[in-house]
Amino acid sequence: MLTINNTIAMSKNFTQPFLNTGKPITSVPKGSTKAKEQAKADWYVEFSYLNPETGRMQRFRKTHDGNRVKDPQIKQKHFNALLEAYKDALEAGWSPVDEQNNAKLRRAAISISLAEGKTLFQSYHKHKGTRPKSIATYLSKVNAFINHYGADTKVDKITDYEVTSFLNHQEATFGWVGSTYVNARINLNNFFKYLKSNKYIPANPVTDTETRRKIKTEKHKVFSDEDFNNIMAWLKANDPYALLFCRTIYYTCIRPKELRHLQLKHINLKTGVITVPANIAKNKRPIPVKIDPSLMKELELLMIDQYSEDFYLFGCTLSIVGGKRIGENTPYNRFRKCLKHLNLLNKNYDMYSFKHLSNVRKFLAGWTVAQISKANRHSNISETETYLKDLLDFVEIDKEIPAI
Repeated sequence: MLTINNTIAMSKNFTQPFLNTGKPITSVPKGSTKAKEQAKADWYVEFSYLNPETGRMQRFRKTHDGNRVKDPQIKQKHFNALLEAYKDALEAGWSPVDEQNNAKLRRAAISISLAEGKTLFQSYHKHKGTRPKSIATYLSKVNAFINHYGADTKVDKITDYEVTSFLNHQEATFGWVGSTYVNARINLNNFFKYLKSNKYIPANPVTDTETRRKIKTEKHKVFSDEDFNNIMAWLKANDPYALLFCRTIYYTCIRPKELRHLQLKHINLKTGVITVPANIAKNKRPIPVKIDPSLMKELELLMIDQYSEDFYLFGCTLSIVGGKRIGENTPYNRFRKCLKHLNLLNKNYDMYSFKHLSNVRKFLAGWTVAQISKANRHSNISETETYLKDLLDFVEIDKEIPAI
C-alpha cells in the first residue's frame, strides 16, 4: 500500500526512499547480539523512479558498498547518511535514469566527509584481513591530512592542489623528505583510490601530484665482522634466549614475527624442515624451510619432543620453549639491551640485520640470487635484491679486466 508521502513523491516522478535492513532477526547465537546479526544481512536504500522511456516506475536499490561493513554502528551510520543523501538528491531534481546530465549533482548530494571516508577505509581493510600494523601505517598519514583540512571537509572538495599543498607543508614543517614524502603520498593515494572505487569521488586527486626521489634507507644495516663477533659473544654470556632467536633468523631467514608465532608442531627434526604456516607467513603461503646442520644441533639440545606440539619454540625467555606466545617486542628489546651495552645503538642494527648478513654471506659464498630468493621465500628476485643492497660494501675489485 502506498503511504501519503509516497503518493506525494510519485507526483514528482519518484517514491520516498527508505532503508531496507533485511529480514527481522528472530534468534541470536550465543556471544552475539541482535544488532550484529542484523548487520550481517544485505541492506539497501530503496526507491522507485519513473522511467520516461517505458512510462513505468523503475525500482532502485543503493548500497555504495555498505554491505562490506559488518560493524553495526558503522553500517547504520553509512546507510543513514546514504538514505538522507538520496532523499535530498531526489528532492533537488536528481534522476537515476539520466546519469550523464546529473552526475555532478549526484556526487554533491551523497558526498561524505574525510572523517567518514576514513572510517569506511579502515573498516574495509579490517574485513579484508590487512595486518593491523599496515592499517596503522595507512591511517597515520590520512589522520595528518584530516587534521590539516578538518574532519568535516567533504571528500569531493579535495583536488590535487589540496594534496600537493599538504605534502609541501609537511615537507617544509616536519621534514617529510625522501621516503617519508613518497610513502605519505602512497598512503593518501590508497585512501583516495578506495573512495574513487566506491564512487564517493569522481577522480583520485593524488594521481597527478608530484613525487620525490627516495633516499636510501639506513635500516637493517649489515653488521661489521667486529660488531657481529662482539654481539654474539655478549648474547652467549648474557642472554641464551636472544642468542638462539638471532641465530635462527640467521640460519633460516624466517622473519621475527613468524618466529614468535612458530609452534613445535611446525618443526620436524626427522626431516630437517620447518614449515611456516600460511596464517602466520607474511606472503600467506606455507613454504618449508630447511634446517641447517648448525641450527639442528641447537634445536636438538632443546629436546622439543618432550613438550606439547602446541608449545611455542620461543615461548619463554627462561626455558626458551614455552606454552604462551611471547610479546611482540620482547625479542627485540632483549637484543636492544645488548646493543646498548656495546654502544652500538647508533649503527642502525636491528634483528633484520641478521637476515641481511645471512644473505650477503650466502652471496659471497657462491649462492646465486635465485637460490637466496628461494631461501627467503621471496615472491620475486627484486625483493631479494633489497636484502643485498649493502653487498657493495663487502666486495673488492681484485680481478683483471678481460683483454680486448
